Amino acid sequence: MDNTKAKALLDKVQTSIVDVITRGLEEGTITEDRAKQIAQMVLEKLPEDITYEELIRVIPKLDDEFKELSAAVVPIMLDYEARIKKVVNQKLTILLKQGKFDEAMKISQKALEFEKDLS
Repeated sequence: MDNTKAKALLDKVQTSIVDVITRGLEEGTITEDRAKQIAQMVLEKLPEDITYEELIRVIPKLDDEFKELSAAVVPIMLDYEARIKKVVNQKLTILLKQGKFDEAMKISQKALEFEKDLS
């Protein structure tokens, strides 16, 4: 399952990056040399055998050196963060209804730490 999730996310990221590069080349906002640099970095940071967890750690950093990739990275990370928040909120609601306040606090702290790591 994890491999399928990783492959699907990798495909989504790569497709989005190709779109950004193609559009940039067509509009003249990205040079061929810059496009090659971006492609090389993507190949290095996103190998075919990357795990889902590694992808989630790498994706937010892709636009650190190549700001053009923000258009590819930001929507993917916003979607991921929204889905994570939804799951965490559901778990917190259940725990609070059950009166498991300590457990709810622990999950909240873990979620905040995880979110901080994504930045």
